[in-house]
Amino acid sequence: MTKPDISPIDLANALTPHWMRDIRDFDALEIAPCRIVGHDSRGNEIVEPCDDAPEEAAFWTVYGHFRTGGVDAFEDFASEAEAVAFHDRLIATYPHLADRDG
Repeated sequence: MTKPDISPIDLANALTPHWMRDIRDFDALEIAPCRIVGHDSRGNEIVEPCDDAPEEAAFWTVYGHFRTGGVDAFEDFASEAEAVAFHDRLIATYPHLADRDG
């Protein structure tokens, strides 16, 4: 059996989270509890942050803040503790992501 012709770059890109390839575009992180509020016509979940009622969270999301404005969801976690641990590892690895507001 022969291996398919996949370049090492393509393989690395396939295994690398989208946000990691563009980490320089972010300047801060945020953690938010999220709840599922419904489903669209294709069956995809409709999700919204629930900062006002974290006990309703189905999961916790770590977001990156774009330098130009807006956010992108990095990863979802079952608990706040897991999200905080991931957040802290990212800050240790990418110090430029330290929260802008403290």
